Amino acid sequence: MTDAAEDGTSSAAQVTVASPPFDNPDADLIIRTLDHVDFHVYKIILTHASSVFADMAALPTAPDTDSRVVEVTESSVVWDCILRICYPTVLPAIVPDQLWPLLEAAKKYDMACVRNTVVKEMSTPRMLEQETLRVYMLACSYGFNDVAAAAARVSLRQTLEARSSVPELRSATSAAYFNLLQYRQECVKAAISIAEDERFLLNNRWDGMVSEEVPDWIVRRSGPGPGVPEQHHHADCAQGTAYVTKYTSYRSTFDDYMAQSTERLKAHPHGDAVLDPVLIATTVQAAALCSICRKDSDASEISHFIKFHAAQIDAAIAKVVLVVES
Repeated sequence: MTDAAEDGTSSAAQVTVASPPFDNPDADLIIRTLDHVDFHVYKIILTHASSVFADMAALPTAPDTDSRVVEVTESSVVWDCILRICYPTVLPAIVPDQLWPLLEAAKKYDMACVRNTVVKEMSTPRMLEQETLRVYMLACSYGFNDVAAAAARVSLRQTLEARSSVPELRSATSAAYFNLLQYRQECVKAAISIAEDERFLLNNRWDGMVSEEVPDWIVRRSGPGPGVPEQHHHADCAQGTAYVTKYTSYRSTFDDYMAQSTERLKAHPHGDAVLDPVLIATTVQAAALCSICRKDSDASEISHFIKFHAAQIDAAIAKVVLVVES
């Protein structure tokens, strides 16, 4: 921010007047931007919004200078947005490319109203989902830890590599990006560990009931054994890789579901990854192939189980702590 009289070349450049309401000739302050646009504003509004402008207004000015003109180093696009936030008008639509310049201006001129408006915009579902990495890096850089954590959680639903090139990577240190990758890895571990936990596999609480028996769609009672006659299963109804008891193994249907869900969770460590209708329908179809193992309640049990699985995944991920570092 400089006084116009200090640089004759800039004041001599052709200037244009900003659009309404910043074109009032009766205003007592002119903000002249880097691209030579004059914003005619009222000093009382700027001094209320910014301690920097308040301090500047208290300083004496030389008699041969135009004290109304203040030159700034930001563009007219940025200042149009700043002033519409400060003025009692309808808030402007903030586009992603404006987030960083507005935060810098808010810091430079000590404008809490601008900073708070930008943080609110960064926290919207639309911005978090569409500009996840951009929001995360800016949040780390400016110390908005809650926003950074929210962006990190949203990133679990995405393929990070597809959004790995944004200018805001320069706004924070490489440690911030490393912490995001580390957080993602820990969430993957937490998510897939559910499928490796026998206590989870043998839990029959997802249908709202408690039983010591594991649902039939999960197990294959292969026999022969005590009380278990010889049975002829469908050719595709194979035994799984582990046994529940000496005579009872997991069905390959269950193994296949766990394998598919694990692969999905490696790419997107989030409960929604296993709620894909295609995955659910494939599991239900596979469970229905064998007339020996098939039960009328399979579809309902599988749906309940997968919803329970998704909830347990989200609960495990919620315990992972993101390290926020600028």
